[in-house]
Amino acid sequence: MEYSYELVKSKKGVPFKIFIHSVNRLKMHWHSQMEIILVLKGSINIRIGSESYLLKENDLILVNSNEIHNTSKTAEDNILLVLQVNLDHNVHYYPKFNEMIFNCKSFTCSEEEQGKFDVIRRHLAKIFWETNKKREGYQFIVGSEMNLLGSHLINNFEYSFLEDEKVEAIHKNIDRLSSIIKYIDENFEEGVMLQEVADNENLNVYYISHFIKKNLGISFQEYINNKRLDKAVELLVNTNKTITEIAFESGFSSTKSLNTLFNKTYNSSPSAYRKEKTSLDDISHTDIEREKIKSKTYLDVDRTAAFTKLFKYLEMGLEIKEKKTLIPKHFINIDINHDGIYHNFYWKKLTTFGRAVEGLRKNWQDQLKELQSEIGFEYIRFHGIFSDEMMVCNINDDGSIAYNWSYVDELFDFFKDVNIKPFIELGFMPSEIAKSDETMFWWRANISGPRDINLWTDLVKEFIRHCINRYGLKEVETWYFEVWNEPDLEHVFWIGGEEEYFKFYKETVLAIKSISRGMKVGGPSVTYQVIKDGRWFEDFLTYCDKNKVPLDFVSLHIYPEDFSSKQMVQDIMVRAKAGEDILKLTSSWKDMKRIYFDKNHTYDTLKSVHDKINQYLPYKPEIHITEWNSSSYGRNLIHDTCFESTFIIRNILKSIGEVNSIGYWTFTDIMEETKAGISQFHGGFGLINKNGLKKPSYFAYYLLSKLGEKIIGQGEEYIVTKNDSDVQILAYNFAYFDELFMNGDTSALTNTERYLVYEDKPLKKVGFNIIGISGHYKVTRYELNREHGSSFDEWVKMGAPENLTKEEIQYLKGRANPKISIEYMDIEGEYSNNLYIPVHGVELIILEKQI
Repeated sequence: MEYSYELVKSKKGVPFKIFIHSVNRLKMHWHSQMEIILVLKGSINIRIGSESYLLKENDLILVNSNEIHNTSKTAEDNILLVLQVNLDHNVHYYPKFNEMIFNCKSFTCSEEEQGKFDVIRRHLAKIFWETNKKREGYQFIVGSEMNLLGSHLINNFEYSFLEDEKVEAIHKNIDRLSSIIKYIDENFEEGVMLQEVADNENLNVYYISHFIKKNLGISFQEYINNKRLDKAVELLVNTNKTITEIAFESGFSSTKSLNTLFNKTYNSSPSAYRKEKTSLDDISHTDIEREKIKSKTYLDVDRTAAFTKLFKYLEMGLEIKEKKTLIPKHFINIDINHDGIYHNFYWKKLTTFGRAVEGLRKNWQDQLKELQSEIGFEYIRFHGIFSDEMMVCNINDDGSIAYNWSYVDELFDFFKDVNIKPFIELGFMPSEIAKSDETMFWWRANISGPRDINLWTDLVKEFIRHCINRYGLKEVETWYFEVWNEPDLEHVFWIGGEEEYFKFYKETVLAIKSISRGMKVGGPSVTYQVIKDGRWFEDFLTYCDKNKVPLDFVSLHIYPEDFSSKQMVQDIMVRAKAGEDILKLTSSWKDMKRIYFDKNHTYDTLKSVHDKINQYLPYKPEIHITEWNSSSYGRNLIHDTCFESTFIIRNILKSIGEVNSIGYWTFTDIMEETKAGISQFHGGFGLINKNGLKKPSYFAYYLLSKLGEKIIGQGEEYIVTKNDSDVQILAYNFAYFDELFMNGDTSALTNTERYLVYEDKPLKKVGFNIIGISGHYKVTRYELNREHGSSFDEWVKMGAPENLTKEEIQYLKGRANPKISIEYMDIEGEYSNNLYIPVHGVELIILEKQI
């Protein structure tokens, strides 16, 4: 147990510090700031001076300046909202505010008196909300809330004034208390006596005893016992010393004394406590249990109910209503006579879907047909070409392998019909030739290597030969062959380790190249984590270079998120290695908190990939992102919102020239990694939902597909292109996640309200002036935003019905399209226009010269 003065530092521009956390036990401390504590969930014990209180959910207490206090948990978890106020700010408005001692404890008042505490709760919620959103000038808003809070305290709560001599006495007592605690802490292991403390302070023993009890709320002996107990807990967890050794080293007179206090405090014997804590895989987790620890972050416990309670105090209709204030913008001048820069529409090179067998369904095929007719992708990538449900491998009576290409032919023939080529991920392993039976996903994709590498290479070669015989060598040499899926995630998508995968890659490439050197083979389809951390990717490049293994392209997966508990991910992998069902283990991933990288994560990852390739390879292979989305979780509700359209456009335009393809994962919600989604808008990856309703993400690609082949102007949130005399102007208003959501909090994300997790941005004004354009033009304007082109928002307006009828689906299909307006005009020399774009909105103007 420790006691100390806490220096509370507020952020520049705001006279306070506000945060949410979960406490185990805080050391006794004091600070010059006033502190308000609101229990959002659970309960806590709090001691202020010699008084102790139990605060339950929704209870609120004000701790005055320099009051010695501490908090500790009860048997249930807790979440607290804490506001610490710099009183110097209030003194500017009310000179005697820092001398006021308030009596503000909601739990001592009746239900009828809670109205005045609700006002405080509302101010706390607003301050927290605005501090999180950080709108331009938010400091004025929170400053206003702080002033209103101060006024409310003065006018609605009892208070007394500290006289100057009392202030002086308080500071004198704090100085004396600090000196006493320092002396005890430095000598308690030697068995310090109260008389020694009194002698050190030149005071009599009776005064010192009373002084400690009055100011700490516990006696001298209780404080000594707690110090000894802290020391014992540390030795129990971090050493192999015996209980007897620990008892005497911690200052206890006997093991019986230690056992008695330990049982009273922890309801456990020291040996049982040690056994429980040291059985944990990660020893750092025991730190959370120690009384010395200050707190856990609020991400470590369930917060949904707590934030629901907090947000109810917000007048949400006013707080989140779209602001009509404009961001002023100067006209952007673009000369159409500028030669421009050719680009190859790389974002249309690749789309993706879940697994091969899904492609045999009529509703899936209908969606791909429509996608191809309106946008037209060149390649399509997917899992499971060799998985059991495709029935490729079969065992004859004599034990030999027979191949059945019927389902593969049906799928590839359909690809040919809709003018798209396969980007073939070679995996997963057929059970007939698999080394073991570890599987992933609901559909049991086998993630092991082959029991004999020759069985695998024979399969691959027979597959290549069959494709050549059916579609021709010239055609198949235009396809891509990617070796496996995310082998860096050992025991999740690959069993066998790094070295085994490298050899597996080598044998697979050599098998394909033995048939035709013109085949395009690559990988390793790794996650962005290994680009960011470790040496897996560098080791792979080095292996290919050193062993002369062909690498025609590098493939990777990028999602802008990490997990708050990497230890949990590692534990899942270790448990999977020990034989636990990987499907059941990974189902718990949905409960892990996702920590988001900044908005430039995709671009920054690509830059890092280029740097590593340049460093480790003497040549430059193609680079393909074969999985990419705003989240790797197939039930993330943000996938259905208008945010996704601006996320796609911003990252695609920013990455021009950095990558050969970027495959959005996936084009459809007809996908069954974890069974089919239940709700109409369940946060699936797809550009199209399971009923064929196009999401804003779909229309992002639709608008991008209408750009011209030459870029004549590009800047922050806009691009201007041309085809001959035609001009295309695309602009958008991108808002990324707010600070809470980026740090893993999903409390504000519900089935029907999904826009509270983004930065707060106003309507945006963009002015364009196209110079050197003359003639008679058709001007077509597309508007994509929450009012036009969002099937999710239209579904909510309809009442968010589930199990849609055909009539309701057709209604939504008619309502959820970008707005199109057309006019004809004669342009002489220049064209000027202003675009007014709401947040998460996109606008495209096409100037099409008429003959």
